[in-house]
Amino acid sequence: MSTRQPRTGRVSGHLKLIERKSGPVWYVKTRVPGRTPEQTTTFLAPAHVGGGKPPAGRLTRRQAQDALADILTEERRKVGQRAYDHLGATFADAAAGYLHHIEHVRGRERATLSDYRGSVNNYLVPRWGEWPVDAIHANDVEALRDELMASDVSPRTVVRHLTVAHGVFKYAMRKYGLARNPASADLVDRPTVRYSGEFQTLDTEQLAALIRAAASTQDAALYLTAAQTGLRQGELRALRWADVDFAADRIHVRRSATVGANATIKTPKSGHVRSVPMVPQIATALARLGQREQFAGPDDLVFPNQVGEVENDTLLRRRYYRALEDAGLPRVRFHDLRHAFGSTAVKAFPLSDVQAMLGHAHITTTMRYVHHRPGKDDAQRLAAAFGGDSVSPFVSPTGDTERNSEELSDTNDGV
Repeated sequence: MSTRQPRTGRVSGHLKLIERKSGPVWYVKTRVPGRTPEQTTTFLAPAHVGGGKPPAGRLTRRQAQDALADILTEERRKVGQRAYDHLGATFADAAAGYLHHIEHVRGRERATLSDYRGSVNNYLVPRWGEWPVDAIHANDVEALRDELMASDVSPRTVVRHLTVAHGVFKYAMRKYGLARNPASADLVDRPTVRYSGEFQTLDTEQLAALIRAAASTQDAALYLTAAQTGLRQGELRALRWADVDFAADRIHVRRSATVGANATIKTPKSGHVRSVPMVPQIATALARLGQREQFAGPDDLVFPNQVGEVENDTLLRRRYYRALEDAGLPRVRFHDLRHAFGSTAVKAFPLSDVQAMLGHAHITTTMRYVHHRPGKDDAQRLAAAFGGDSVSPFVSPTGDTERNSEELSDTNDGV
């Protein structure tokens, strides 16, 4: 851990009484960050050190202190209130304000907030908490980075801690007038994060087994849609029938649901609306699901809970793991169904197209699927890449046998 002592970044000053041949005089020594030179000593006035009323032109100690206060106030005005506003503001103050901001203003999800708090409470505040926020420089951030990289912390985790630090300093720039962000990428290099491309997901036969073990027709359609569109769980929970474009064979991703029992609807993670192809298997599954008696209107959710509201992510995940267990499948995460789409889509589309479908902000994230990409002669369009009709959305889930038998019959009739 860095041992450099924090230096104050405040506009500061004090009086100096100096004896001259002509008598005592007041000097003012000031320090103004950003000024050249930063520290100066200037003559103020002759001093009156005796009792009674001072002669004209001479200042008592109290008068000299008032003059010093006026000088410091003017210097603080010149630096745009920066030093005045953050007198006493430490990194811990800025970090607390930042966490409050991203929770109540930016509306970050619970999981994101938990990660950010972990970085702040376990790494950043123990290191810089009592330092004045403008006493931290790029070399201090580099020291943190280097110490983390020398430990067992992964490069991806190091980048996350640096990202949180960047957010704290960015908040301090707005709140306190901090002149520069010492954690910015142009000052502190980030370690390279490489995706190995290795992840666990389900193949076509395993996906079919998962669908057969689903607790309901809705869950079966949910698992199929997750695996063959790449939508995130929150995006699936917020999907409405108006977002399903049967005519254009596309699903429009306009919203995402937050986690927790009291989920709210927000924009997708990327912040942008996108659309993904809807292969025939999904179109058939959703068309049948849309024939249910309730929650089939344009503004209704496609995958709601029993009362038509946003499904609790914990309950959804619990049913999913139960279906995996019933099907004798490995315990892969629900998010890994998204990987099933990514690893299959790269067989049919350029990486830039797959990036757009998945809503990745950076192509480097999509690059994890590159090693799944076959040669040029093997490329197929997406529906064929998923094996045609080998995964039927109407294979009976265990909890909905009778209804699915009827739907399978309807499908065979060409409906």
